[in-house]
Amino acid sequence: MRRPWGGWLPWPLLWLAVSGTGFAAWGLTPPGDVNRFWSTSLTLRGIYDTNWQSAESNPQSGFRFGSDLLLRANIPLERMFLGLRYDYGVLYPRDPNAGGADQTHDFSAFLNYSFTPRLLLSLNNHFIYSLQPQLVQTQAGVPVTIVQAGTYYYDTIGGTTTYALTPRWTLALNGSWDIWRYEEKSEAQFNDREDYQTTLSAYFAFDPRTTGGLNFQYVRNEYTNPGTNSALNARSYTEYLSVVRRFNPQLSLQLNGGFTYRESDSGDVTTGPSAFLSLAYDYGRNSTVSATFGSSLSSAGVNVTRQYASSQNTSFALQVNHQVTTRLRFIADGSYVYSNFKQPVAPTFTVSGNEQSIVGHVGLNYALREWLSAVADYTYTELISDVPGLPYNRNQISVGVTLTY
Repeated sequence: MRRPWGGWLPWPLLWLAVSGTGFAAWGLTPPGDVNRFWSTSLTLRGIYDTNWQSAESNPQSGFRFGSDLLLRANIPLERMFLGLRYDYGVLYPRDPNAGGADQTHDFSAFLNYSFTPRLLLSLNNHFIYSLQPQLVQTQAGVPVTIVQAGTYYYDTIGGTTTYALTPRWTLALNGSWDIWRYEEKSEAQFNDREDYQTTLSAYFAFDPRTTGGLNFQYVRNEYTNPGTNSALNARSYTEYLSVVRRFNPQLSLQLNGGFTYRESDSGDVTTGPSAFLSLAYDYGRNSTVSATFGSSLSSAGVNVTRQYASSQNTSFALQVNHQVTTRLRFIADGSYVYSNFKQPVAPTFTVSGNEQSIVGHVGLNYALREWLSAVADYTYTELISDVPGLPYNRNQISVGVTLTY
């Protein structure tokens, strides 16, 4: 098993455990205390899955056992704020005959540091090690990517520097580095890659509720095996306008719109619109509804990189988080992603393909005690693709309990 990042993952948690500074602010307050700097929860579930391996034909189905441990920490220090989140999940068995277990590690950290009231630095890191097919939202405005190629590592490192030039004008520079690695050699040969992104922005505050921005983004995709004539390696340039508007304390809107020019190392050129819309409404105490829409041009997804070079992705997602009673919470979310893949083969001829994914989820959480909740979830996943062997549908039903401290 290859581990390109060694064993660094537990070190932030270990540092918190042994650091005197970390202990100083970590009082053992009641679980419901809103001033707590940390929290932990453990969820144990029984799961019925109709398609364990997300296979197109002859799916394996049956009961599985799942556990999920979630740790959170928020550490304020004068000019600095540090946030940590670690999620460890296990599904057993991996195979109904051979046994084994599927494991998922999901670690994220962010740090904000204020040099002066006008100059702010933000750093973030997000690491995933997983086997299960899932949706990965790398950052706001980028459509989800379906990961369906065996055990993989995903790590993104990023940072943003903002400077208040005047009371109304703000400048921002953002950069990120994404790394994708797969354990299976057959997948790693074609899908291992790195993505680099830089965005320069200038924002103007029209009034306390409305901000507009001019943005320029550069993206570089580099594959370990970029294909014929390095067709998968490419440079993308996107210019877009952005608007953030808070209509009232409950309703807010974010809108980006622009155009992307993508040039492959093979010389092929693809262009397409780029857009992102997010609408959030807080309609009651602890109750929210949000909707997002995104469209962007990128390298082809992991499923079809050998057939196509670029992908125009359009996604829509809706989420509802409703506090039914003091003890009962209802959660519903769904997403639809449409991907149109393209491969120029001549100046006037382009080969194309399509892929669609549908994911729906509903869940209930009933607080039996302040520290104990009963949970129930249902998730439906369907992938529709032009590529044989990739389409599948999957139903997952689970019930369990969550212990929180």
